[in-house]
Amino acid sequence: MSDCTALETLMCNDNDLTKLDVSKNTALESLYCGYNHLSELDVSENTTLERLSCSDNDLTELDVAKNTALTYLSCSGNKLTELDISTETYMPPEGGGFM
Repeated sequence: MSDCTALETLMCNDNDLTKLDVSKNTALESLYCGYNHLSELDVSENTTLERLSCSDNDLTELDVAKNTALTYLSCSGNKLTELDISTETYMPPEGGGFM
């Protein structure tokens, strides 16, 4: 994956993944990685990320502070105890938003 620096969309749902490194995929706009076994997900280098769906994993924390382009976030079904989205400044379009 690290050689695919121009990758804009990654769909890897339901694959029993335990690790996913998208730090070199800086052009990523959409990431769908739900229904895996991820315990960590670092999207701090993915500042162009607009859509993130990471539901039903084993995440205990998720930092989206640097993802200011984010318009859709789905992260239910994890082990998150808190989620700070105070830096997100968008107005959700119809059908978009945070879940």
